[in-house]
Formats: sequence, C-alpha cells, structure tokens
Amino acid sequence: MTRGWRGQNMRKEQDDECKIWSQFKNGDIDAFAAIYQRHSVDLLCYGSKICSNQEILKDAIQDLYVELWNSRKNLAHVDSVKFYLFRALRYKLIRAEKRRQQHNPSATDSSVNAYGRFEIPVETAIIDKEIQASRINILRKAIKSLSKRQQEVIQLRFYQGFSNDQIADLMNMNYQSVSNLVYNALCRIKKNLRTPEFSTTLVAALCLFF
Repeated sequence: MTRGWRGQNMRKEQDDECKIWSQFKNGDIDAFAAIYQRHSVDLLCYGSKICSNQEILKDAIQDLYVELWNSRKNLAHVDSVKFYLFRALRYKLIRAEKRRQQHNPSATDSSVNAYGRFEIPVETAIIDKEIQASRINILRKAIKSLSKRQQEVIQLRFYQGFSNDQIADLMNMNYQSVSNLVYNALCRIKKNLRTPEFSTTLVAALCLFF
C-alpha cells in the first residue's frame, strides 16, 4: 500500500513538473521561478556534497539557471527536471575543479569531493519522528564512516529520491555497480550502528525505497 501511494504521488509530481517545464520552455517566467523555488535548496544541498567552497558552488548554481533561461528554446523534453539539474550541476562542479587544478596544480582537493565535511540529512527522510536525538547521532557517525562514493549514493538514493538507473547515469556507473554500492553502504551502516534494535529499524525503513 505504501509503495503504491508513493508511486502515484511521484507520477503526479512528475506530470506537474513536465507541465511546468513545457511552460518554461515557452518563456513563462513564473514557470521558471517555480523551477528555481522547487530545486534551488536541493541543488545547494547536493552541491555541498561535492564542493565545500560555497562561492564556487553558488556561482555554479547561478550560472546553471542563467544558462537554463538563455537556452530554454533549445532544451529537449525531460522526464525529471530535478535529475536534469543535478546532472548539469555535477558537470559544472567537475569542470570547475579541473580548471582550478590547471591553474594551481599543487592545490589540494579542498573544494570538490570534500565529502567528509558534509553531513547527509538522510535521517529526515527515512527515520520516524519518534527516534531520539541520540540515535540520530549514531546514524550520522555511521554514515560518516562510509566511503565518499557510498555517501553520495546514499544521499542520492534515499534523500534525493533518485532511482538506481538515474544514479547510474548521474555518477557514470552501470546499474549493477550502483546496486552493489547501495547494498554495501547499507551493510556497513548496519555494522557500525551500536544499537542492534536501531539498526534493524533503519534497514527496514531503507528497504521501502527499493
């Protein structure tokens, strides 16, 4: 029942976004504003996962929206506006890092891929409201123990709501590799959680997303 309701809700949101995207392509400024309002916070959140330099990140997001508006007439239909924006931002940040390294080859990787500095708020999407703050802290520590790519895939899958197919496209991986990455990340989270009861609750909640 829960999966069916969630699927219907997602389809409704997707249809609504397709309509807004079409209006935006036709030059509707209100539709463009709606796209910005719906996704700017998520873009900032996800971008912070990749880039710890807030100035670079904000410039990239601003450039993304400027380019989006200027090229609106040439844009194709998209099935997911959110996915389109996430992929575009990821490419922008990767290119920004390459340019940074070209100008300063000795620079450390302090702006992009600083995964350890970003706390994934995955618990806000999958943890019941009654779970105590102490248990949330345990979860945060467990997530921080993951590898960089495991942290990214957990955020994309459970916090941003992307499918494994979309994540594979976004991260330039095949479907099976993404599935393995998610599975291994969940196993490691469960292993690192100190409270057995809590780990069981967490994994059961995560499984609802598959």
